[in-house]
Amino acid sequence: MNAPAPHTYSTKLLKVAIAAGGTGGHIFPAIAVAEELHRLTNGNCIVEFIGTAERIEATIVPKHGYPFYTIPIMGLQRLFSLSTLKLPLHILLSILKSRRILKQIKPDCVLCTGAYVSYPVGIAASQLSIPLFLMESNAFPGKTIRRLAPRATYIYTAFEESQQYFAPSVAHKIFPYGNPVRSDFSALPDPASARAALGLATDKPTVLIFGGSLGARSLNSATLASLEKFRQTNIQVLWQTGTRYSPSSNMNTSGAIVMQFIDDMRTAYAAADVIVCRAGATTIAELAITRKPAILVPFPHAAHDHQTYNARALEAKGAAILVHDVEIKERLFSSVHGLLSNPIARQAMQRSLEPFAKPHAAHHIALSILQYCRPEHDISSAVLSS
Repeated sequence: MNAPAPHTYSTKLLKVAIAAGGTGGHIFPAIAVAEELHRLTNGNCIVEFIGTAERIEATIVPKHGYPFYTIPIMGLQRLFSLSTLKLPLHILLSILKSRRILKQIKPDCVLCTGAYVSYPVGIAASQLSIPLFLMESNAFPGKTIRRLAPRATYIYTAFEESQQYFAPSVAHKIFPYGNPVRSDFSALPDPASARAALGLATDKPTVLIFGGSLGARSLNSATLASLEKFRQTNIQVLWQTGTRYSPSSNMNTSGAIVMQFIDDMRTAYAAADVIVCRAGATTIAELAITRKPAILVPFPHAAHDHQTYNARALEAKGAAILVHDVEIKERLFSSVHGLLSNPIARQAMQRSLEPFAKPHAAHHIALSILQYCRPEHDISSAVLSS
Protein backbone atom coordinates (compact mmCIF):
# COMPACT_ATOMS: atom_id res chain seq x y z
CA MET A 1 0.00 0.00 0.00
CA ASN A 2 1.36 3.40 -0.96
CA ALA A 3 2.49 5.88 1.68
CA PRO A 4 0.30 8.95 2.24
CA ALA A 5 0.79 11.81 -0.16
CA PRO A 6 3.03 14.53 1.28
CA HIS A 7 0.45 17.26 0.75
CA THR A 8 -3.16 17.73 1.81
CA TYR A 9 -6.28 18.33 -0.26
CA SER A 10 -8.13 21.58 0.21
CA THR A 11 -11.92 21.15 0.06
CA LYS A 12 -15.04 22.98 1.02
CA LEU A 13 -16.39 22.14 4.46
CA LEU A 14 -16.92 18.40 4.96
CA LYS A 15 -19.29 17.22 7.68
CA VAL A 16 -19.04 13.66 9.00
CA ALA A 17 -20.99 11.85 11.71
CA ILE A 18 -19.33 8.84 13.35
CA ALA A 19 -21.05 6.17 15.44
CA ALA A 20 -18.48 4.52 17.70
CA GLY A 21 -18.58 3.14 21.19
CA GLY A 22 -18.42 0.30 23.63
CA THR A 23 -14.67 -0.28 23.63
CA GLY A 24 -11.47 1.52 22.73
CA GLY A 25 -11.17 -0.89 19.82
CA HIS A 26 -14.09 0.87 18.18
CA ILE A 27 -13.38 4.40 19.36
CA PHE A 28 -9.66 4.96 18.75
CA PRO A 29 -9.67 3.79 15.09
CA ALA A 30 -12.60 6.16 14.49
CA ILE A 31 -10.69 9.03 16.08
CA ALA A 32 -7.66 8.19 13.90
CA VAL A 33 -9.84 8.51 10.78
CA ALA A 34 -11.35 11.75 12.08
CA GLU A 35 -7.87 13.21 12.61
CA GLU A 36 -6.83 12.20 9.10
CA LEU A 37 -9.96 13.77 7.60
CA HIS A 38 -9.01 17.02 9.32
CA ARG A 39 -5.49 16.77 7.91
CA LEU A 40 -6.59 15.99 4.37
CA THR A 41 -9.09 18.85 4.29
CA ASN A 42 -6.75 21.43 5.84
CA GLY A 43 -9.12 21.60 8.78
CA ASN A 44 -12.19 22.22 6.65
CA CYS A 45 -13.99 19.33 8.29
CA ILE A 46 -16.48 18.94 11.12
CA VAL A 47 -16.63 15.49 12.73
CA GLU A 48 -19.29 14.74 15.33
CA PHE A 49 -19.69 11.48 17.26
CA ILE A 50 -22.74 9.50 18.35
CA GLY A 51 -22.55 7.00 21.20
CA THR A 52 -24.05 6.09 24.55
CA ALA A 53 -23.86 7.98 27.82
CA GLU A 54 -22.84 4.94 29.90
CA ARG A 55 -19.81 3.60 28.02
CA ILE A 56 -16.25 4.88 27.65
CA GLU A 57 -16.99 6.90 24.49
CA ALA A 58 -18.77 9.45 26.70
CA THR A 59 -15.39 10.19 28.31
CA ILE A 60 -12.90 9.59 25.50
CA VAL A 61 -14.59 11.44 22.65
CA PRO A 62 -15.10 14.80 24.43
CA LYS A 63 -11.50 14.60 25.71
CA HIS A 64 -10.38 14.59 22.08
CA GLY A 65 -12.43 17.71 21.39
CA TYR A 66 -15.26 16.27 19.30
CA PRO A 67 -18.96 17.08 19.77
CA PHE A 68 -20.74 14.07 21.24
CA TYR A 69 -24.40 13.03 21.04
CA THR A 70 -26.00 10.14 22.90
CA ILE A 71 -28.69 7.64 22.01
CA PRO A 72 -30.44 5.19 24.40
CA ILE A 73 -29.35 1.98 22.66
CA MET A 74 -28.14 -0.88 24.84
CA GLY A 75 -26.50 -4.23 24.19
CA LEU A 76 -28.15 -7.60 24.66
CA GLN A 77 -27.77 -8.64 28.27
CA ARG A 78 -29.11 -11.99 29.51
CA LEU A 79 -31.53 -13.80 27.23
CA PHE A 80 -34.35 -13.70 29.78
CA SER A 81 -34.25 -10.32 31.48
CA LEU A 82 -36.25 -7.12 31.64
CA SER A 83 -33.56 -5.23 29.70
CA THR A 84 -33.76 -7.79 26.88
CA LEU A 85 -37.54 -7.41 26.69
CA LYS A 86 -37.04 -3.64 26.38
CA LEU A 87 -34.38 -3.96 23.65
CA PRO A 88 -36.76 -3.54 20.65
CA LEU A 89 -38.09 -0.34 22.20
CA HIS A 90 -34.56 0.95 22.80
CA ILE A 91 -33.66 0.21 19.17
CA LEU A 92 -36.75 2.06 17.87
CA LEU A 93 -36.13 5.04 20.14
CA SER A 94 -32.45 5.09 19.15
CA ILE A 95 -33.29 5.07 15.44
CA LEU A 96 -35.71 7.97 15.95
CA LYS A 97 -33.18 9.94 17.99
CA SER A 98 -30.43 9.17 15.45
CA ARG A 99 -32.64 10.58 12.72
CA ARG A 100 -33.13 13.79 14.73
CA ILE A 101 -29.40 14.09 15.37
CA LEU A 102 -28.50 13.51 11.71
CA LYS A 103 -31.08 16.03 10.55
CA GLN A 104 -29.52 18.52 12.96
CA ILE A 105 -25.92 17.77 11.96
CA LYS A 106 -26.67 17.45 8.21
CA PRO A 107 -23.55 15.32 7.55
CA ASP A 108 -22.21 14.54 4.10
CA CYS A 109 -21.78 10.95 5.28
CA VAL A 110 -21.96 8.63 8.28
CA LEU A 111 -19.18 6.27 9.41
CA CYS A 112 -20.09 3.34 11.69
CA THR A 113 -17.39 1.30 13.39
CA GLY A 114 -19.45 -1.60 14.72
CA ALA A 115 -20.95 -2.60 18.08
CA TYR A 116 -24.59 -2.10 18.90
CA VAL A 117 -24.42 1.71 18.90
CA SER A 118 -23.79 1.62 15.14
CA TYR A 119 -27.01 -0.15 14.20
CA PRO A 120 -29.62 2.57 14.83
CA VAL A 121 -27.31 5.25 13.43
CA GLY A 122 -26.67 3.21 10.29
CA ILE A 123 -30.38 2.53 9.82
CA ALA A 124 -31.19 6.22 10.28
CA ALA A 125 -28.51 7.23 7.75
CA SER A 126 -29.93 4.77 5.23
CA GLN A 127 -33.48 6.02 5.78
CA LEU A 128 -32.31 9.61 5.24
CA SER A 129 -30.30 8.63 2.11
CA ILE A 130 -27.01 9.71 3.70
CA PRO A 131 -23.96 7.81 2.35
CA LEU A 132 -23.02 5.12 4.88
CA PHE A 133 -19.48 3.84 5.42
CA LEU A 134 -18.68 0.87 7.65
CA MET A 135 -15.41 0.02 9.36
CA GLU A 136 -14.85 -3.54 10.64
CA SER A 137 -11.76 -4.11 12.76
CA ASN A 138 -12.09 -7.85 13.43
CA ALA A 139 -11.43 -10.79 11.13
CA PHE A 140 -14.96 -12.08 11.74
CA PRO A 141 -17.38 -9.20 11.12
CA GLY A 142 -19.79 -8.36 13.89
CA LYS A 143 -23.52 -8.80 13.53
CA THR A 144 -24.14 -5.05 13.29
CA ILE A 145 -21.71 -4.58 10.40
CA ARG A 146 -23.06 -7.62 8.54
CA ARG A 147 -26.63 -6.38 8.91
CA LEU A 148 -25.76 -2.89 7.73
CA ALA A 149 -23.56 -4.09 4.85
CA PRO A 150 -26.31 -4.12 2.15
CA ARG A 151 -27.05 -0.46 2.97
CA ALA A 152 -23.39 0.63 2.90
CA THR A 153 -21.54 2.59 0.26
CA TYR A 154 -18.13 1.13 1.22
CA ILE A 155 -16.99 -1.35 3.86
CA TYR A 156 -13.44 -1.02 5.21
CA THR A 157 -11.98 -4.15 6.78
CA ALA A 158 -8.80 -4.80 8.74
CA PHE A 159 -8.36 -8.36 7.40
CA GLU A 160 -8.57 -9.62 3.83
CA GLU A 161 -10.01 -12.83 5.30
CA SER A 162 -13.12 -10.91 6.37
CA GLN A 163 -14.63 -10.89 2.89
CA GLN A 164 -15.61 -14.56 3.08
CA TYR A 165 -18.02 -13.78 5.94
CA PHE A 166 -19.99 -11.19 3.97
CA ALA A 167 -22.68 -11.94 1.41
CA PRO A 168 -21.28 -12.13 -2.16
CA SER A 169 -23.58 -9.27 -3.15
CA VAL A 170 -21.49 -6.78 -1.12
CA ALA A 171 -18.04 -8.03 -2.12
CA HIS A 172 -17.52 -5.11 -4.52
CA LYS A 173 -17.91 -2.67 -1.61
CA ILE A 174 -15.16 -4.17 0.55
CA PHE A 175 -11.71 -2.57 0.87
CA PRO A 176 -9.18 -4.28 3.21
CA TYR A 177 -7.34 -1.09 4.15
CA GLY A 178 -6.46 -2.22 7.67
CA ASN A 179 -7.30 -1.05 11.17
CA PRO A 180 -6.32 2.58 11.93
CA VAL A 181 -3.67 2.86 14.66
CA ARG A 182 -2.23 5.87 16.44
CA SER A 183 0.54 7.31 14.28
CA ASP A 184 3.16 7.30 17.06
CA PHE A 185 3.31 3.49 17.00
CA SER A 186 5.11 3.53 13.65
CA ALA A 187 8.38 4.73 15.21
CA LEU A 188 9.24 3.20 18.58
CA PRO A 189 12.10 4.29 20.85
CA ASP A 190 15.04 1.91 21.14
CA PRO A 191 14.53 -1.01 23.60
CA ALA A 192 17.21 0.03 26.09
CA SER A 193 15.90 3.57 26.58
CA ALA A 194 12.31 2.28 26.74
CA ARG A 195 13.25 -0.22 29.47
CA ALA A 196 15.11 2.43 31.42
CA ALA A 197 12.10 4.73 31.26
CA LEU A 198 9.94 1.98 32.74
CA GLY A 199 12.39 1.04 35.48
CA LEU A 200 13.46 -2.21 33.84
CA ALA A 201 16.99 -3.53 33.42
CA THR A 202 18.23 -2.46 30.00
CA ASP A 203 20.01 -5.73 29.16
CA LYS A 204 17.56 -8.47 30.18
CA PRO A 205 15.12 -10.33 27.91
CA THR A 206 11.72 -8.78 28.51
CA VAL A 207 8.13 -9.95 28.21
CA LEU A 208 5.18 -7.55 28.28
CA ILE A 209 1.95 -9.10 29.58
CA PHE A 210 -1.32 -7.21 29.48
CA GLY A 211 -5.02 -7.88 29.23
CA GLY A 212 -6.51 -4.48 28.54
CA SER A 213 -7.46 -1.60 30.80
CA LEU A 214 -9.59 -3.77 33.10
CA GLY A 215 -7.15 -6.67 33.00
CA ALA A 216 -7.64 -10.37 32.29
CA ARG A 217 -8.09 -12.77 35.18
CA SER A 218 -6.55 -15.73 33.37
CA LEU A 219 -3.45 -13.76 32.29
CA ASN A 220 -2.98 -12.35 35.79
CA SER A 221 -3.30 -15.79 37.37
CA ALA A 222 -0.88 -17.32 34.86
CA THR A 223 1.65 -14.52 35.32
CA LEU A 224 1.58 -14.82 39.09
CA ALA A 225 2.10 -18.59 38.85
CA SER A 226 5.05 -18.14 36.45
CA LEU A 227 6.95 -15.31 38.15
CA GLU A 228 9.39 -17.58 39.96
CA LYS A 229 10.27 -19.42 36.74
CA PHE A 230 10.81 -16.11 34.97
CA ARG A 231 13.14 -15.00 37.77
CA GLN A 232 15.11 -18.25 37.64
CA THR A 233 15.68 -17.84 33.88
CA ASN A 234 16.59 -14.15 34.07
CA ILE A 235 13.48 -13.01 32.18
CA GLN A 236 12.04 -9.71 33.38
CA VAL A 237 8.32 -9.03 33.21
CA LEU A 238 6.41 -5.84 32.51
CA TRP A 239 2.96 -6.76 33.84
CA GLN A 240 -0.14 -4.64 33.37
CA THR A 241 -2.69 -6.13 35.73
CA GLY A 242 -5.66 -3.93 34.85
CA THR A 243 -7.58 -1.73 37.26
CA ARG A 244 -9.58 -4.61 38.75
CA TYR A 245 -6.58 -6.55 40.07
CA SER A 246 -3.48 -5.94 42.12
CA PRO A 247 -1.10 -8.53 43.63
CA SER A 248 -1.14 -8.59 47.42
CA SER A 249 1.71 -6.80 49.15
CA ASN A 250 3.23 -10.02 50.52
CA MET A 251 3.69 -11.57 47.08
CA ASN A 252 7.21 -11.74 45.67
CA THR A 253 7.12 -9.70 42.47
CA SER A 254 10.87 -9.11 42.19
CA GLY A 255 12.02 -9.22 38.59
CA ALA A 256 8.77 -7.65 37.46
CA ILE A 257 7.42 -4.16 37.04
CA VAL A 258 3.74 -4.35 38.02
CA MET A 259 1.36 -1.62 36.88
CA GLN A 260 -2.42 -1.43 36.97
CA PHE A 261 -2.48 0.67 33.81
CA ILE A 262 0.21 1.69 31.33
CA ASP A 263 -0.44 5.14 29.88
CA ASP A 264 2.48 4.99 27.44
CA MET A 265 1.90 1.73 25.57
CA ARG A 266 4.28 2.87 22.82
CA THR A 267 7.21 2.70 25.28
CA ALA A 268 5.93 -0.60 26.71
CA TYR A 269 5.89 -2.18 23.24
CA ALA A 270 9.39 -0.87 22.56
CA ALA A 271 10.72 -2.42 25.78
CA ALA A 272 9.41 -5.90 25.00
CA ASP A 273 11.06 -8.77 23.15
CA VAL A 274 7.85 -10.83 23.38
CA ILE A 275 4.28 -9.78 24.17
CA VAL A 276 1.50 -11.83 25.76
CA CYS A 277 -1.95 -10.30 25.28
CA ARG A 278 -5.53 -10.65 24.17
CA ALA A 279 -6.36 -10.66 20.46
CA GLY A 280 -8.50 -7.56 20.06
CA ALA A 281 -8.38 -5.87 16.68
CA THR A 282 -6.51 -2.77 17.83
CA THR A 283 -3.91 -4.86 19.65
CA ILE A 284 -3.42 -6.98 16.51
CA ALA A 285 -2.88 -3.83 14.44
CA GLU A 286 -0.36 -2.48 16.96
CA LEU A 287 1.56 -5.77 17.01
CA ALA A 288 1.73 -5.79 13.23
CA ILE A 289 2.99 -2.22 12.96
CA THR A 290 5.57 -2.66 15.73
CA ARG A 291 6.54 -6.16 14.46
CA LYS A 292 6.46 -7.60 17.96
CA PRO A 293 6.38 -11.41 18.35
CA ALA A 294 3.32 -12.29 20.40
CA ILE A 295 1.49 -15.03 22.21
CA LEU A 296 -2.18 -14.32 21.69
CA VAL A 297 -4.73 -15.45 24.27
CA PRO A 298 -8.19 -14.68 22.84
CA PHE A 299 -10.89 -13.57 25.25
CA PRO A 300 -13.23 -16.59 25.10
CA HIS A 301 -16.42 -14.60 25.78
CA ALA A 302 -15.99 -11.98 23.05
CA ALA A 303 -18.97 -11.59 20.74
CA HIS A 304 -18.97 -14.34 18.11
CA ASP A 305 -15.57 -15.40 19.49
CA HIS A 306 -14.07 -12.76 17.18
CA GLN A 307 -10.76 -12.63 19.04
CA THR A 308 -10.11 -16.28 18.18
CA TYR A 309 -10.72 -15.48 14.51
CA ASN A 310 -8.24 -12.60 14.78
CA ALA A 311 -5.61 -14.81 16.41
CA ARG A 312 -6.12 -17.63 13.91
CA ALA A 313 -5.59 -15.23 11.01
CA LEU A 314 -2.12 -14.42 12.38
CA GLU A 315 -1.29 -17.95 13.46
CA ALA A 316 -2.12 -19.30 10.00
CA LYS A 317 0.59 -17.05 8.55
CA GLY A 318 3.15 -17.80 11.26
CA ALA A 319 2.79 -14.28 12.66
CA ALA A 320 1.81 -15.21 16.23
CA ILE A 321 1.28 -18.10 18.61
CA LEU A 322 -2.29 -18.82 19.70
CA VAL A 323 -2.81 -20.17 23.22
CA HIS A 324 -6.37 -20.70 24.40
CA ASP A 325 -7.50 -19.07 27.62
CA VAL A 326 -7.92 -22.35 29.49
CA GLU A 327 -4.33 -23.36 28.62
CA ILE A 328 -2.43 -20.17 29.39
CA LYS A 329 -1.64 -20.91 33.04
CA GLU A 330 0.04 -24.16 32.05
CA ARG A 331 1.73 -22.84 28.90
CA LEU A 332 2.68 -19.23 29.69
CA PHE A 333 6.24 -19.78 30.85
CA SER A 334 7.13 -22.45 28.29
CA SER A 335 5.70 -20.39 25.41
CA VAL A 336 7.54 -17.21 26.45
CA HIS A 337 10.80 -19.01 27.24
CA GLY A 338 10.61 -20.89 23.95
CA LEU A 339 10.31 -17.70 21.93
CA LEU A 340 12.97 -15.82 23.87
CA SER A 341 15.36 -18.76 23.41
CA ASN A 342 14.82 -18.86 19.66
CA PRO A 343 15.79 -15.60 17.90
CA ILE A 344 15.32 -17.24 14.48
CA ALA A 345 11.67 -18.00 15.32
CA ARG A 346 11.13 -14.41 16.50
CA GLN A 347 12.66 -13.02 13.31
CA ALA A 348 10.44 -15.27 11.20
CA MET A 349 7.41 -14.09 13.15
CA GLN A 350 8.38 -10.47 12.60
CA ARG A 351 8.62 -11.06 8.84
CA SER A 352 5.24 -12.80 8.85
CA LEU A 353 3.66 -9.81 10.61
CA GLU A 354 4.58 -7.48 7.75
CA PRO A 355 1.52 -8.23 5.54
CA PHE A 356 -0.77 -7.42 8.48
CA ALA A 357 0.83 -4.02 9.07
CA LYS A 358 -1.28 -1.23 7.57
CA PRO A 359 0.28 1.95 8.97
CA HIS A 360 -1.61 4.11 6.49
CA ALA A 361 -5.07 2.63 7.13
CA ALA A 362 -6.50 5.88 8.52
CA HIS A 363 -5.16 7.78 5.53
CA HIS A 364 -6.66 5.44 2.95
CA ILE A 365 -10.05 5.25 4.67
CA ALA A 366 -10.24 9.03 5.06
CA LEU A 367 -9.11 9.54 1.49
CA SER A 368 -11.75 7.12 0.19
CA ILE A 369 -14.48 8.92 2.12
CA LEU A 370 -13.24 12.28 0.90
CA GLN A 371 -13.16 11.19 -2.72
CA TYR A 372 -16.72 9.90 -2.52
CA CYS A 373 -18.11 12.96 -0.75
CA ARG A 374 -16.06 15.48 -2.74
CA PRO A 375 -15.63 13.89 -6.20
CA GLU A 376 -14.96 17.29 -7.74
CA HIS A 377 -11.47 17.25 -6.23
CA ASP A 378 -8.61 15.51 -8.00
CA ILE A 379 -7.54 12.72 -5.67
CA SER A 380 -5.36 10.00 -7.16
CA SER A 381 -7.28 6.78 -7.82
CA ALA A 382 -3.96 4.96 -7.67
CA VAL A 383 -3.65 5.81 -4.00
CA LEU A 384 -7.21 4.68 -3.33
CA SER A 385 -6.78 1.31 -5.04
CA SER A 386 -3.38 0.49 -3.55
